[in-house]
Amino acid sequence: MTAAAPPLCAWLVAAGAHADCGADEQHRQTQCLDAGSGATFGLDRRPLGARRRGSARSGMAMSVALQPERVIVEKKRPDVKQRRVVVTGMGVVTPLGHDPDVFYNNLLDGHSGISEIETFDCSKFPTRIAGEIKSFSTEGWVVPKLSKRMDKFMLYLITAGKKALENGGLTEEVRNDLDKTRCGVLIGSAMGGMKVFNDAIEALRVSYRKMNPFCVPFATTNMGSAILAMDLGWMGPNYSISTACATSNFCILNAANHIRRGEAVSNSMFA
Repeated sequence: MTAAAPPLCAWLVAAGAHADCGADEQHRQTQCLDAGSGATFGLDRRPLGARRRGSARSGMAMSVALQPERVIVEKKRPDVKQRRVVVTGMGVVTPLGHDPDVFYNNLLDGHSGISEIETFDCSKFPTRIAGEIKSFSTEGWVVPKLSKRMDKFMLYLITAGKKALENGGLTEEVRNDLDKTRCGVLIGSAMGGMKVFNDAIEALRVSYRKMNPFCVPFATTNMGSAILAMDLGWMGPNYSISTACATSNFCILNAANHIRRGEAVSNSMFA
């Protein structure tokens, strides 16, 4: 117990033990002089009750030393005015459509976005169906130079994000008047760029010199929100959340909390 106690408590216990041992040693020496050979073993001839009371007092002293008084300091949270947070714009890139209304109507009509894979040859795999995003174009949303370099998941996120801006009425003129240090982006993704990661593995079979230098940054999960923030020049809260099917809910909740706490402008928080 002494070894696990804080330094101050350990010193108190050690001091108390030393004092008790000193008293016992003096008592034993006295008994040795009085009792002759029978006192060689340091027999304590005190009444049993006195010995128990002494041990109880030592135990109480050790208890006090090992359990110092805890000072509880209550931190009062600053009063934050609850602000109403609403969704002002939406943008989608899905197998069921790239427009919010088309996407929603296809859901209501029971259409499925699952079909046979056309992007690559999957004849060697037992599963040949997936939810592919077809007829996708980045024209007008992503600079051609970046469009050729980025992984698909980054293209999907930046396109959907800019569509949400347009849908919410945040044109370039409006964005120029915003405080960019308080404009944030929260975009969730289960995984990073799979194509750039696969290409890097294939390149390694030849030589490490063949690897894409953007492999590592483009394969990370947070690159989706980072690339959109860099494209817009926004410098507020920026990170990615990966919580499986609950990712979108977490992003919306965190974005709302940033707005309520005044950490982001109310009309410029992506989720």
